[in-house]
Amino acid sequence: MVVKKVDDSPDAKGYAWLAGQLRQAILTGEIPAGESLPATKHLGKQFGTSPETARRAAKQLQSEGLVSSEPRQGFRVLARVNDPDRGLPIAFVVADAEHPGLWDEFYRLLFAGLQNAAAERQWPMLAVGAVGRSGRQIMEQLRDCRACGMVLDSMNADLVAAVTKMGMPAVMMDAWEPEMRLDAVVQDSFQGTLLAARHLIGRGHKRIGWLGRISESVQGQERFGGVCAALAAAGLKASPELMQDTPPEKTAEGARKLLDRRDRPTAVIGPWHDAAAELAKAAAERGLTPGKDLEIVGWSAEEQYDSSYRKLFGNLPLPATMVWSIADLARAAIARLAERRLKLGLVPAQVKIPAKLKRPEREDIRS
Repeated sequence: MVVKKVDDSPDAKGYAWLAGQLRQAILTGEIPAGESLPATKHLGKQFGTSPETARRAAKQLQSEGLVSSEPRQGFRVLARVNDPDRGLPIAFVVADAEHPGLWDEFYRLLFAGLQNAAAERQWPMLAVGAVGRSGRQIMEQLRDCRACGMVLDSMNADLVAAVTKMGMPAVMMDAWEPEMRLDAVVQDSFQGTLLAARHLIGRGHKRIGWLGRISESVQGQERFGGVCAALAAAGLKASPELMQDTPPEKTAEGARKLLDRRDRPTAVIGPWHDAAAELAKAAAERGLTPGKDLEIVGWSAEEQYDSSYRKLFGNLPLPATMVWSIADLARAAIARLAERRLKLGLVPAQVKIPAKLKRPEREDIRS
C-alpha cells in the first residue's frame, strides 16, 4: 500500500510528522479500517525516514486509539477511527432483514427506535441484512461504507469474530449468547416472567402453566427461569406436564394440548407476542371463561400493544400483559455504543430493559 503524502516539506521529518501523514490517511479512509499499515521499513523508505521513526509514528497512532499492534502482523487500523460525528453511519445488522415478510413491524420499530436515539446525537443509521452472508462479507460492506459502530440483532458467530478483529465498537440488541463477549441490551426476560408469575400466585393460582419456547434460546430459558423462581419462592413446583416447550409454528397446537388436559392449569403464562392470543382462542373454543376458568398473562412491546398485539385477540378480552419499551431498548443500545466507542477496553456488560404488568381494565402495575 502506498500512502499519499499530505505534506512533503523539508522541515524535520520526525515521528510526529509521519504520524500526521498516516493519521490523515486513516481518517479520510485512504487506509480503511481493518487493514494493516505498511511495514515500518517500507513506511520509512516511502517517507524518507528511518524504520525506527516509522515505528514511533505507529506507536503514537496506537496511543491515540487509531491502530492496534498485532503480533507478527504490524499495526492494524481500528474501525473506531470512523466518526459518527462526521456523518459516518452506525450499522444495524439484523438476521431477518432479508427474509420475505420478516422485515415486519417489530424490526421496523427496532430500526426506527435506533434512528431516533441516534438522531439525538446527530448520528446516521444504516440497516444491513445478515441472512445468507458470511461475517467477512458483512464486514466488507461495513468497511466500504465506513461504518463506525454496529448494533447487532444476530447470533452470527463469524460476524462477531470479524467485528472483534476489526476493532469495531459493537452492541448486541434484543439478542444474547453467553459465549459472545459483546455488550448486550435486552428485554429483562427473567424479571418479566417473575413478575407475571407473582401476579398469578397473588391471585390464588397454584396450577400455573407455560406456553412458549424454552430450549431453543437463552431468552426462552431466562423467561422460564423467572417463572420457576417465583413458583419456588411461593413453595410451589413447576409441573412438567403444564409446561409446553413449544416452537413458534406449534403455538396454537401447544395451547390446545395444554387446555385439553383433565388437570389443566388455572392460569398460563405465554411470554411471546402470539402465545397469549392462541391461549385465549383455545380457551374460547372450549367454553372457558377468561379470568374465572383460565387466567392468562401475555407479553408485548409497548409500541405494538395497540397496533398489532390487541388485534390478535379479535373480539376476545385482552389478558394482563407484560410490556416493555422498544424505544428504551434502542436508546440504551446507542448509549452503550457511545460509551464503547470511547473505551474499547470496557468489560462486556448486559443492560436489561424492565417489563411492567399492564391490565386493560385498570392502570398499569409497575414493579
